[in-house]
Amino acid sequence: MKPYIKDSIICAILLLTVFFTACISNIEEQQEELTKVSYISDVKPIMDARCLSCHGVGGNFPELKNHADVSNHAAMVKSEVASGSMPKGAVLTPAQIKSIVDWVDEGALDN
Repeated sequence: MKPYIKDSIICAILLLTVFFTACISNIEEQQEELTKVSYISDVKPIMDARCLSCHGVGGNFPELKNHADVSNHAAMVKSEVASGSMPKGAVLTPAQIKSIVDWVDEGALDN
């Protein structure tokens, strides 16, 4: 095989590799955007079902009755939930824990 043909094949393979790597990277970024955790859809139902009985209005500190309350104490909520310390008397599923932790890590948005 002539050297310039061999070099052309190697160059083409490298270009295709770069192209497909860029495409895969772009798809992964789009999937991350699609899988962001929603406060309204994912976190609030967990808070309502598992936390408000103790952390509702007039209950234990911190109150977790709405987004402002939860987001103001997001780091504490994440820590207590991730460690399994909360909720007392109830158990969160691994998926529920992941939702809360991911939501906090994504900035505790009101979404």
